[in-house]
Amino acid sequence: MRKNETSGAPASSESLGAEADRFHSILFGGSAPEEIKRQYAAALQALPIAPMGSLETLVKSGADFEAMELALRKKDPFNPLTQRFRVLCYLAEPRPDYFHRFVAERRVFLAAAAAISFAALRSIYLAIKGRYLVRKHGVG
Repeated sequence: MRKNETSGAPASSESLGAEADRFHSILFGGSAPEEIKRQYAAALQALPIAPMGSLETLVKSGADFEAMELALRKKDPFNPLTQRFRVLCYLAEPRPDYFHRFVAERRVFLAAAAAISFAALRSIYLAIKGRYLVRKHGVG
């Protein structure tokens, strides 16, 4: 069973469910369904994923986890934050209600080109912001 990052006690399904909800909001906009929260908690308790240090402190500070994940992924593709994001994506991807987030059903060249251009500019911004936040919070 996973240990809580701050107290050394086993991480509760409830705290992992809250973590899933926070990350789900970042990745997909909105609360995570209860089934995904349960599966996320079970996966993190079963898999050898390292604790995330002071996650609670980072949540309270309002840190931009998306930016931090991008910066950390550049240094270590298997860091605990990236692993958590991946677990959540793996759980959401096969669900029918997330289909439109992973698959484009129609070809729309101009919209796709605009979206890719925007994403490229946004990722540059997030990379810079993430490096700053990683340094500021002493993560990774």
